[in-house]
Amino acid sequence: MIMKTKKIFTTAVFLIAFATSGIAQNGLFEARVDIGYGTTSGPQSVTNVSGSTSTDVPYSMGMGFNAALSASYFFGDHIGAGLDINYVVGTPTTVTSGGTIQYTSTLQGSLATVTPFLVLSAHPGGINPYGRFGIVLGVPQATISTTAAGPLAPSGTNIDEASGNLAIGLYGAFGVEFPLSGNLALDVELFDRSLQWEPGQVENTQAYDGESKAKTITYSHSVTSPSGDNQVSSYSTLYSPFSSFGIKVGLTMKFGQM
Repeated sequence: MIMKTKKIFTTAVFLIAFATSGIAQNGLFEARVDIGYGTTSGPQSVTNVSGSTSTDVPYSMGMGFNAALSASYFFGDHIGAGLDINYVVGTPTTVTSGGTIQYTSTLQGSLATVTPFLVLSAHPGGINPYGRFGIVLGVPQATISTTAAGPLAPSGTNIDEASGNLAIGLYGAFGVEFPLSGNLALDVELFDRSLQWEPGQVENTQAYDGESKAKTITYSHSVTSPSGDNQVSSYSTLYSPFSSFGIKVGLTMKFGQM
């Protein structure tokens, strides 16, 4: 994932380096709104069992619809800094498992992020290639809903919700800006968000019909007298991917020096 981000960064720098005739843009302020979609990115997967066939299904809790607001300020001819606020509505991933009793689980996440970033921009006065690179600070949530089918299977839906803890990752993007008027532009951007998460707790918000809810599990890296509801967080016991790779389309308003 980090290598993919580095490739995007290298490509952007390579293209912008050729824009030596760019117009000085120090003092320019930009505000933008964009939407897009990110798909699964990274090595994480789950196993789907259908009869005698098992299939490896790549997934990420962070794939889904993106909506973002951002602002940036150019303090040099081709370099600036900004802040991006993004929200992801996750796309569900559904898998089955089990034998005589088949369990069908739907995994879905949501993600709110704040990303301080640097922007490198050619600013050639027309079609403008640019790159954005930053640190992602994310607040994820994840829901796993499970139903069962087969002889003696429980009825209803079991729902577990994971929350807590901040996720920190990397963001890299390469885009092209198309001028629409003197201070308005259309942006098309490819992005890569690398983000993994260890939640602080998992709460059983709904049990199967007639069953009692399980105790809320609290995770920590240091636990005294661990029990079923007080456990050590580790890669092997708790690890949720929120990485995604996708495309955004947005509008940018420009203020100040043009």
